[in-house]
Amino acid sequence: MKSFLSMFKRLFVREKAEINILEEEAIRTPGKTVMLALIRNKLAIIGAIMFVSVLLFSFIGSLLTPFWETYLEPTNADLRPARNFLSYPKSLADKEIKKIVSGVSFSVALTSDGNLTVWGSECNRTMRNVSEKIFDIPREVQNANIVDLEAGTRHIVCIDDRGNFYGWGYHSNDQTILPLELQLSGEKIVKLAAMAQWTAVLGTSGNLYIWGSTQAMDVLTVPEDAMGRIVDIAAGDNNMVLILDDRTIRVIGLVGTEFYQQVPAALTDGSTRVAEIAVTNRNVLARDESGKLYLWGSSENRLNVMPETLRSEKAVDIDAGYKNFVVADSDGDVFVWGANELAQLKVPKKLGNDIAKVYADYFQFYAVNSAGKIVGAWGNKGYLWGSDKYGRDLFTRIIHGGRISLTVGAVSVIIQIIIAILIGLPSGYFSGWVDHTLMRLADIVEAIPFLPIAVTLSYVLGYRLGQEAKMFLIMGIIGFLSWTGLARLIRAVILSEREKDFILAAKSLGIKQSGIMVRHLLPNVFNLVIVNVTLAYASSILLEAGLSFIGFGVQEPTPSWGNMLTGAQASFVIRYCWWQWIIPALFVVAAALSINMIGDALREAMDPKASER
Repeated sequence: MKSFLSMFKRLFVREKAEINILEEEAIRTPGKTVMLALIRNKLAIIGAIMFVSVLLFSFIGSLLTPFWETYLEPTNADLRPARNFLSYPKSLADKEIKKIVSGVSFSVALTSDGNLTVWGSECNRTMRNVSEKIFDIPREVQNANIVDLEAGTRHIVCIDDRGNFYGWGYHSNDQTILPLELQLSGEKIVKLAAMAQWTAVLGTSGNLYIWGSTQAMDVLTVPEDAMGRIVDIAAGDNNMVLILDDRTIRVIGLVGTEFYQQVPAALTDGSTRVAEIAVTNRNVLARDESGKLYLWGSSENRLNVMPETLRSEKAVDIDAGYKNFVVADSDGDVFVWGANELAQLKVPKKLGNDIAKVYADYFQFYAVNSAGKIVGAWGNKGYLWGSDKYGRDLFTRIIHGGRISLTVGAVSVIIQIIIAILIGLPSGYFSGWVDHTLMRLADIVEAIPFLPIAVTLSYVLGYRLGQEAKMFLIMGIIGFLSWTGLARLIRAVILSEREKDFILAAKSLGIKQSGIMVRHLLPNVFNLVIVNVTLAYASSILLEAGLSFIGFGVQEPTPSWGNMLTGAQASFVIRYCWWQWIIPALFVVAAALSINMIGDALREAMDPKASER
C-alpha cells in the first residue's frame, strides 16, 4: 500500500525533488555540461570578455577609423600621448591676445600685458639638447615685457621691448641661443622667424641674421642688395619671403621649387605694394595693400587653389600652418584650405562674425575676435596614444595592426588544423606503414628549427612578393611548421577510439573506411581540436609578433602589433618613448593571455574527471 501511494504521488503530485550531482549530469547534454562548467569558471569569463573586447576593438574599430597606410608626418614624430594640444587655459578669457604661435604639440599666446601663456603637451624628444622644457618659461622671460615671439617645432624664441632675445626648448643646432657676434653688435631685434632646426631675426638696420642648421643656412642666403632693406619676413622649412622697404618681395631658399620659380611679377617689380605674407613649406600667400590676394607654389594638397567662395578683396588677415592657409574676411568668415589629415579643415561653426585675426602654425589653428579674445580652436588635438618615429597616430595603427595580427593568427591556425587532421587521422586509423611514414614526416618537420627556417623562407620566398602576398606567406609558414604536436594528439585519440565497439559495428555494416574516419572518428577528436585551437591561436599571434619584431613578418607600412614593437630594439625608444612599445606589447599580451585562459577553461570543462577533483 505504501509503495502504491508513493508511486501515485510521484505521478500526480509535483514536488521539489533533490537531485544529486551525478543524476543532474546524467540528464544534461554534453554541450550544456561544458557551457555550465565554462560559466562557473571565472577565469574563462574574464578571458572571454578580454578576447571579445580585443576583437571588437580591432575589427569594428578598423571599420570606423579611417586609415591611410602610407601616411607619414615626421614633423610630429615621437609625441607623447595627449589630447590637449588645443586646450587653451580659461585664464586667457580675461586677457587681450596679441599673438599666438604653435609648435608641434604646444601653443603660446602673447597677451597685451607682455606675458606668455603656454598650453598643450611637452614635446622634447629626449632630455638631451634641451635648455628648458617648453612649459618652464625662464624667469627672465617672466619678468620681461615681451613684444614678439615665434615657435619652431620644439623650441620658442621671443624678444622684449628692449630688443633682448630669449630662447628655450630643443636646441640641437643652438637655435635657441643668440650668436655671439649678434650679441656683441648691440643691434635691436624687431622681428623673429623660427622653424624646426633654425632661427632668424631681423634687426633695426634691416639686416637678417640666420643661424642653426647648416643645411638651412646653405640655402637661405640673403642677396646683398636686400640687406639693410628688409622690413618683414615669413619662413618655411627651406624657404623664406622677405618684404623690402619699397613693399616688394624677395624669395630665398631652394631654387628648384615652385615656391621660388612662380613668384608673380607684380610683387617684385614695384607695381604692387605687399602688406602681408603667409608661408607654408612649399607655398606662399600674399596680400597687397588693396586687399588683393596672390597665391603660388606646389599643387600638393591643392594649396595653390583658393576656395571659390573666398573674395580676395574682403581679406583682412592671413596666416599659414604647415600644410594649410587660413584667411579671415571682412564679413567675419574664415576660410581654410590644404591638407586635412589632422582635421585642419574642420573649422568650428560657432565662431561668430567678428573675427579679426586668425593664427595658424604647424597643425593648430585659432580665431580671435576684435576684442582680442579667442573664440575658437581647431586642428590637431593630439594623439591619444602618442605618435611613432614617423609621426603616425599610434592609436589608429594599433586598431588596424590588431586586425592584421589576429587575422594572421587565425589563418595560420586553420592551416595548422587542416594539416594536423590530414596527417593524424589516417596515421591513427591505418597504423602500419601509413602510420610509420606519416609520423616520420612529422618527425622531420618537428626537427626543423622554427625561427631560422621561418626567417629564411620569409626572406627567400617573400623577396619579390607584394605586401599582401607576403602576409599570406607568413600565415602559411607559421601554419606549416606548427602542426606536428596536434597531429600526434589526434593520432593518439584515434588509436584509442578505433578499437571501440561502434567502429567494429560500422565496419561490419560495410561502411567505407573514409566514411568511418570522417563520420565516426573525426567527431571524437573535435573536443581535442577545439582546446588546441585556442592554445595554438595564442601561439600563432606570438609567433607573428616575434617574426615581425625581427623584420621578417608583416612589413611596414602595413601595421601589425609585431612590427610596431620593432622600435623597442632602440635604447632611445625604450628610454624616452615608452608608449611606442608598451602599448602594442600590452595588446599582444592581452590577446594571447585571454585566448590561453579560454583554452585552459575549455580543457577543464571537457575533461570528465575535472569536476570530480
